[in-house]
Amino acid sequence: MKYQNLETFNIMKKPLLIIVLLTIMAAAMTQERVLLPKELFNYAVKTSWNDPQNTSSADQNFSPFVKNSSALAPSEQVIGKTLYDLQSSNSLQNRIYRYDDGCIGAVWTRGMDQPGFPDRGTGYNYYDGSEWGPMPESRIESIRTGWPTYAPLGLDGEIVMCHGGPSWTLLKLTRETRGIGDWTEGYFSYSFGPDIIAKPRIITAGPNHNSIHLIAISFNEYLGQQNALVYSRSQDGGLSWNIENSVLEETGIDDYTTIFGDTYVWADERNGTIAFLCGSALYDLFIMKSTDDGDTWEKKIIWEHPYPLFDWNTTITDTFFCVDNSASIALDSDGKAHVAYGISRALHDTPGNVYWSFKFVDGIGYWNEDMETFSSDLDALAPPGYGFVNSEMIIDYNYIGWMQDVNGNGTIDLNDDLLYYMDQLGPSTMPAISIDEQDRIFVLFASTTETYEYDLYNYKHIWGRAYENGVWNPFVDLTADISHIFDECIYPQIVSCSDQNIHYIYNADGIPGLGCNDFHNYIENRIFYAATPKSDFGVGVGLPEDNHTVRQALEVYPNPVDGILILNYYLNTESLVKVQLVDGRGSIIEIRELGSKHAGRHLEKFNLSHLPEGVYLLKLQAGNVVETDKIIIQK
Repeated sequence: MKYQNLETFNIMKKPLLIIVLLTIMAAAMTQERVLLPKELFNYAVKTSWNDPQNTSSADQNFSPFVKNSSALAPSEQVIGKTLYDLQSSNSLQNRIYRYDDGCIGAVWTRGMDQPGFPDRGTGYNYYDGSEWGPMPESRIESIRTGWPTYAPLGLDGEIVMCHGGPSWTLLKLTRETRGIGDWTEGYFSYSFGPDIIAKPRIITAGPNHNSIHLIAISFNEYLGQQNALVYSRSQDGGLSWNIENSVLEETGIDDYTTIFGDTYVWADERNGTIAFLCGSALYDLFIMKSTDDGDTWEKKIIWEHPYPLFDWNTTITDTFFCVDNSASIALDSDGKAHVAYGISRALHDTPGNVYWSFKFVDGIGYWNEDMETFSSDLDALAPPGYGFVNSEMIIDYNYIGWMQDVNGNGTIDLNDDLLYYMDQLGPSTMPAISIDEQDRIFVLFASTTETYEYDLYNYKHIWGRAYENGVWNPFVDLTADISHIFDECIYPQIVSCSDQNIHYIYNADGIPGLGCNDFHNYIENRIFYAATPKSDFGVGVGLPEDNHTVRQALEVYPNPVDGILILNYYLNTESLVKVQLVDGRGSIIEIRELGSKHAGRHLEKFNLSHLPEGVYLLKLQAGNVVETDKIIIQK
């Protein structure tokens, strides 16, 4: 694919020395957001909705130049390798867990034999508190599988579930002692449900991790849906299942024509609450939460899709902003859900599974249960700054990730082309979110990164941000080390249990794109484990110096405004809040009492469409503190 109308798009071909220097500089830089040229933002290509089972061997003739450094960044270790590089079609399965004693179990889809990968299965490694095990040389199963998901089991055991085998069902592997001994292998057997189940996700809950919670999809039509999301539960460590393949209320045929594989992901259990997230470019982004070990569930829609009951064969759409099919969820100490998701844009103008995707639409969104949900407006998820007046995205509030201006020249300098991964669309994608014991939030994502180049493309790096004391801290390039100068880094996943470091894994290889998608020949992928100090994210370095009641107040958007004004502010303490609007003559024309507001960030919407054009002063009073900003009403 080649781009059109790129006259203003900078094509950068830098010598290696300059790239190295910029790599060193980037680690210390904090970048302001830089917008892409409008013609790129509106550039669309026809895309087929990918079938994750159609993963033929690639025979593309890409440049033979593939260089991987033998050096490693100080905090990293390669714990596994694979040629089979498709780890997920959309959101990542739960595949790493850190135990309270500091030990870690990790899994990935592994395949080394070509053609066809008859050896495909679960790669596994274990950190015993002092070192990782040797590089695995084979899968842990006896049969060909894929898409493993990992969790603790019982007092000191572990469990892996994956799909595959001759009948395409789910395989369950368990060990009584983690990291030691043989795996016990068996099929997930059930008396009620679809003929075939695939793409599993599990977590375990309870004081001894004996409650297994499983979600998967039917591989064929079930209860009226093309693919149905089914939930199962075992409360005795997998010996029996007292809920089998239940289609939970508000997830069935009355709400969605289908639920695609890999568009759902669990949060780790926290203080008796379990939850999973489900979302796609073609249906709502929603959470399902239970506080009684899965007996009952409550649904909350985060983003309502503008085209309900989307059907490839009948639904015709206008252009709309959407979730890019990749998302992640975590729970805080109060059991509240926090969600990170990729942002994209799509158009489905003819029947069939071919649609238009806007692969330069860039962004990572964020939401938690204290925030308002999004509307179904076509532009609700539009990244800010591009003139979409109905956008509900606000920088550093619910829009928290984007490509970085690494070289600081005020533009995003990319090469000739930009790749996406299966249905993970956009330059910034594959978010992973975690919340530590002090309720500090960490988000990692893969983002196309300028100055790091391969042929027509720029490499993706793993970027991260942390949230503490009501503020999103600066961006951190976690793969800026010179050892990754020729690496495409994708698929980050972060653990929920941390210490002074955050712990995560990701994939790296030498060429952008996937061999499984025929973007290039199959090459070696390294599975990296890394531990990065939280202080590198600006976390734990002290509280803000000011003691004002209001901090970062009066972030208003859009300005000028011709309708809805959004006010974003943060309170250090619980306060009574009032907003006044003053006209150019100094007269107070509106007073709005907002009542008592808790400490933290707040979002308010004001309809100013009834007011005449002009310059106004908006005053926010919280307690005894008043902050002001100038508002321009322009029609």
